[in-house]
Amino acid sequence: MLDLLAGLDQKLIKQVKRQHAKDTVQKGRARAIAIQNKRSARRAKCEQVLSEILPAELDRDTSYHVMSHGDVDALSYLRHVVNAQSLDSVYLSTWCMALPDVQEIQSWLEAGRLGVVNWFVGEIFPNQYCDEYELVSKLVQRHGGRLCVARNHSKVMLAMNAEADYFAVIESSANVNTNPRIEQTAIHRNEDLYWFYRDFFDGLVSIDRQSRIASAIRPDEGRVASSDR
Repeated sequence: MLDLLAGLDQKLIKQVKRQHAKDTVQKGRARAIAIQNKRSARRAKCEQVLSEILPAELDRDTSYHVMSHGDVDALSYLRHVVNAQSLDSVYLSTWCMALPDVQEIQSWLEAGRLGVVNWFVGEIFPNQYCDEYELVSKLVQRHGGRLCVARNHSKVMLAMNAEADYFAVIESSANVNTNPRIEQTAIHRNEDLYWFYRDFFDGLVSIDRQSRIASAIRPDEGRVASSDR
């Protein structure tokens, strides 16, 4: 009789475990789908807002200044540039960065919209953004570029296509993540400003040993002397 009860208990325990595992998977799927849908909707909204207030192709030697109420995230400005112009090189400086944004940049690299991305992040990035740090390290090893960890709080993105004589600078108060706060951003189609920032970032040395090993540093990549154009 005791053996029979023990057998029933074990059967009941297994059924409970299977049901718990099934419920966990279903809940996990639902949450993942909801997050993805929410992010896709937000991305579409950002693109719509920028398409209404900015020209598709930004004019040379012109600055565009934008104030937002958190309805446009920082990466949307680079997306606006990438939609109009493929890029040889991107410099991206941010204190922190969300994984979906790294994955979106990965998709641009794999689609050939971007050539090389150089990443400059804050000192918290390796330990507090572990998944993002690991993926950026893999992208640097796979596609080239550089990962530099520093006591960095600047938010700047540099975009260049040398053949098209295209140089753009994006300055923003926002990190490269979703932030429901008032933020200011300026986009400049100015080559001198591009090289001002790029020369500074090329001079930075990573305080993180692993990122120094993973990085392929190419400080002269894409530079075109004015006399050669």
